[in-house]
Amino acid sequence: MLRNKRIRLVIFLIFTIIFSSEACIYNFYRKEFVSEDKKNEEALLLAFLGLLPNPNQKLFGFFPATSRNLSNSQFLNAEWFPKSDKKKLVFVHGWNPAERDSDPITSDEKKIQNIKNTFLNGLIHFQEGRNSASSEFDLYLYTYRTSNSILLNGRQFYSTLRANFSDTDSVYIVAHSMGGLVTRVTLSRESGELPFIRLVITLATPHYGSPFASRGFLGSNPFANELGSYLVDTQGGSELAYTNAGNLQTILNGANNLVLDVLNDSYIKSGLNTKFISFAGILSNCSLGETFYYNTGCTILNNAGFTQSDGIVTVNSARLGNLSLKQINVSECDHSMMAFQTSNIDDTKSLNLFSQVISEIRNNP
Repeated sequence: MLRNKRIRLVIFLIFTIIFSSEACIYNFYRKEFVSEDKKNEEALLLAFLGLLPNPNQKLFGFFPATSRNLSNSQFLNAEWFPKSDKKKLVFVHGWNPAERDSDPITSDEKKIQNIKNTFLNGLIHFQEGRNSASSEFDLYLYTYRTSNSILLNGRQFYSTLRANFSDTDSVYIVAHSMGGLVTRVTLSRESGELPFIRLVITLATPHYGSPFASRGFLGSNPFANELGSYLVDTQGGSELAYTNAGNLQTILNGANNLVLDVLNDSYIKSGLNTKFISFAGILSNCSLGETFYYNTGCTILNNAGFTQSDGIVTVNSARLGNLSLKQINVSECDHSMMAFQTSNIDDTKSLNLFSQVISEIRNNP
């Protein structure tokens, strides 16, 4: 009898040790059940049920160095990133058209590359002390799988922020494109309170969606069909569709987006739009963007009556219909440039936009 009790106790202790942390659960589960070749549905299900962190999302802390050739070693899991009394910046990237839910679990190397693809120039500006940002702030970067629903990503971003920051911190989010929508889900009343979030800067976020994600807009234009097929063929992409319900919106025949409509209505009722400053890119001439896709997109939008855009997001959508705390137009910047991404790192458009973002954060403590 005593021997049986001891055996049961030993077994209990072994399983307690194995499953005492989410990391152990994740590592055990992934080793036993998840293949590396396009099979992550089980892991995502456990993440959705709250049994382990979503392996496709992560918060990194960034260590400034000296070389513009950023090393992956400069990106450290936020749980291990040294805590300080500095204010916190959190950069959130936007949509990646190449991602699909069926892709293998995203490696840390790929996660870091996703961040660099959007914010490389911004990271270098921070590292080199532009506008004295690195002396005042710690920099964090959040990455996620953009093919997933913004509702799923937003709730997981909430959990990540809650786990890594305390209510005495001062955290400022800078979100590009879809990252702004994910952040709005995170800060909605339905997700929960995050009192340490002082301000959110959105850069070219389609608060009211983009026509290029709306099937009715695509029509017979080959370019629009090619671009739009990337957007609407994933859950996350389809939730970028244009809505006519936004404040001051130009009407697009048949356009609707229930996800954004419910989210935006929640913000109007809660008054939380005052936590947001919205930046909008405007190409006055559709040849001034640095990317062919955005220049072509600008022309298509112009021909459809959307005369102000960054080549993907219309100005009213990016400005949240003037309902945010403040709206700022940025001249001659296409959608990528609105994340500080210019072909020349030292381009004044990139430098000035970064400085303006930091200044707005300082002016709204």
